[in-house]
Amino acid sequence: MKSLLSIITAPFTHKKKPPIDAPLEQAEKPLAGRHFVLDGTNIALLHGPKRPELRYVLAIAEFCRENGASVSCFFDANTGYLFRDGREGQSACFETLTTAQPWAKNFGIVPSGTQADPWILQDAKEKLADVVSNDRFKDRAKAHRWIWKRRHDVYVVGGRLQLPSISAELDLLTQPEDYLAPLASLPIQPNGLRAKT
Repeated sequence: MKSLLSIITAPFTHKKKPPIDAPLEQAEKPLAGRHFVLDGTNIALLHGPKRPELRYVLAIAEFCRENGASVSCFFDANTGYLFRDGREGQSACFETLTTAQPWAKNFGIVPSGTQADPWILQDAKEKLADVVSNDRFKDRAKAHRWIWKRRHDVYVVGGRLQLPSISAELDLLTQPEDYLAPLASLPIQPNGLRAKT
């Protein structure tokens, strides 16, 4: 009789949920195992060149890290100058991010005289990665048709970042440097930021 009862009730028994403060298992992380290439300059300039916001780039990178994804980020060669006229903390944080380890293994500036687009697309192609950018890469999309399905737009609505295609809505930390400590543990890709153009 016991065995019959256990057979009947088996489909209705529930697994015990982990405590709220327990770490998420890899399977529960929606982006686990994926790689995202961030178009750093494009994301930072969501409000235009007069109001660059480094926190937008860092918030997306941190969201990816928290959800088990790896990240590489490319900035145009002139991006550093955009932050010099803004809040002082942005310029210093950008300098640290792109020159000091461990961050510079994931965040880089393309060489002067080149555009970041080819680097972004090459890195994403090599790593079968998704791209976060509002740039539609129209001049290069025919050679990289995969971008139409693997590109994610980003918006700011009510002071929060939104990436609708991956159901992400992100609050921002107060200062860009607040992101440096958690982003120090971003997974590093074997090829780093190198790309063939």
